[in-house]
Amino acid sequence: GVVVREVPSALHAFLGTHLSSAKTDTATHKAGNVGVEHASIEDIRTAVAQARPAASAGGSAGVSRREFDRADLEKWGLCGPPVGAPDPKWSAFGGVTERRRLVGEHLGVGDCDAKQLVRQLNLFFTREEADAAIEALPKEGQPMPEKMTDGGADRKGTAVNGDEGEDF
Repeated sequence: GVVVREVPSALHAFLGTHLSSAKTDTATHKAGNVGVEHASIEDIRTAVAQARPAASAGGSAGVSRREFDRADLEKWGLCGPPVGAPDPKWSAFGGVTERRRLVGEHLGVGDCDAKQLVRQLNLFFTREEADAAIEALPKEGQPMPEKMTDGGADRKGTAVNGDEGEDF
């Protein structure tokens, strides 16, 4: 968004949820909570060392690289065709929405729709990184991991500024 447009030289570091999720419940976070505080020092160092600028010309120019397109996502089972339903074969692998979520979590960009994921891939990732995320997807018959949380679900219903039970 704004950083990519206004500061195209800014470096972006990514830490997938498989590296930044609480493994067990603690006093402050439930297992599955996502945050850099749950990552190992080595994983943080690696992410920072691999930080990269966006493939963008800045301003309103947008993405300057076209390595990935919707056809890639269709081939990988991450979206359906522009018209019609996704190939039913992907339902045996959790469905296109869940598969796309897992790829976004693996890459550290979060849950994206197809258009957003193509944009993120073109801005930040190599073909090899995308292939590794696809390879990490559960195989047929394997269970789909539950969606990770940023902790908002953990805080729901807690008092904030004296407002007992209100969400924030």
